[in-house]
Amino acid sequence: MTRVFRSGPPVSLEALSLTGLQLLGWGLYGVVYYLTLRPYQPFGDILWKQTLIATSTGLLVSTLLGALYWGLTLRRRPPVVQALLVLGASLAAGLVWFQVKAWGADWVNPFIAPVTGLGAFRPGEGSILSGAAAFPIVLFAWSGLYLGLAQWYTRQEQERRVLRADAEAQRARLRMLRYQLNPHFFFNALTTIGALADESPRRVKEAVRELSGFLRYTLLDDEALEAPLHDEIQAAEHYLTVEKIRFEEDLQVDIDVSDRVGRQLVPSFLVLPFVENAVTHGQHTSSSPLHVRITGEWTAEAFTVEVANTGHWRDDASDVDGTGTGLANVRRRLEAHYPSQHQLSVGIDDGWVRVRIEIATDALDSHA
Repeated sequence: MTRVFRSGPPVSLEALSLTGLQLLGWGLYGVVYYLTLRPYQPFGDILWKQTLIATSTGLLVSTLLGALYWGLTLRRRPPVVQALLVLGASLAAGLVWFQVKAWGADWVNPFIAPVTGLGAFRPGEGSILSGAAAFPIVLFAWSGLYLGLAQWYTRQEQERRVLRADAEAQRARLRMLRYQLNPHFFFNALTTIGALADESPRRVKEAVRELSGFLRYTLLDDEALEAPLHDEIQAAEHYLTVEKIRFEEDLQVDIDVSDRVGRQLVPSFLVLPFVENAVTHGQHTSSSPLHVRITGEWTAEAFTVEVANTGHWRDDASDVDGTGTGLANVRRRLEAHYPSQHQLSVGIDDGWVRVRIEIATDALDSHA
């Protein structure tokens, strides 16, 4: 017979933290209670028993009070309602706590006469934490700390949810870029491989290897929001090699990216969309051969990557081929990673179309 074991829900970090703070706080209370009661209680064995009773009953009452606040969803109620509930609950619970402590103190102290009334002044109640008024005040302060911590944890959870939602949005944009890479490239690559099988079988292996290298980067690990620029450049090299097999001497490629620049983590698919655009649109606007150039540099002020191609910008092709969508997608992802610390520009000069990405080095250091 097969047995299936199911574990219960994991204990939240909030619950563990509040429990730890609860124990620490009441431990400190016990030390202070002991020190303030000591001048009034000369018998050491009775002193620590009274301290233990006051501290343990305080821990129990505050735990029940916390459960009450949780059940009433106090942290979600208006401030006025919170104040009234805390004031009333602290007063009632404090008086109950004081009376339970008093009964416990009478029980462990043989010098108190059995006829002592409930409201009688007991030895040690002259200390700052032993009087009847001290108990509601302590619980009122505890309630304030409880609500403050609960509100802080609520804000932290909201921020975590926002960050998770933002990460999911970035992953969605990343998937859009993956699907947006021109699907004609794959058909053209397969057509090229088919042609090579007849014309130059030796190069089929090379074409398949380069295509698989490109697919490995574009299709695997689709949850990675960042990657070393070197991986992005390597995928671009695979892409351009396949295209060069297709276009032969009509495509010239130049890549100049140093090892230091290549090691830098950047948003995934930061360069590939522009490399794909350079080939797709450059072949229609550039004289032969089409030149594609990828450069990267690092200065004291900025980390810069540029993708350039000969030819001119095709405004009429942006919507059809997805250039405008890809550009806007990369802009949003750069803004999410490096808000107000980056620049994405498209320039046309001297027969070249240049897409330039600049990221402030301070943003890279703080983001790493």
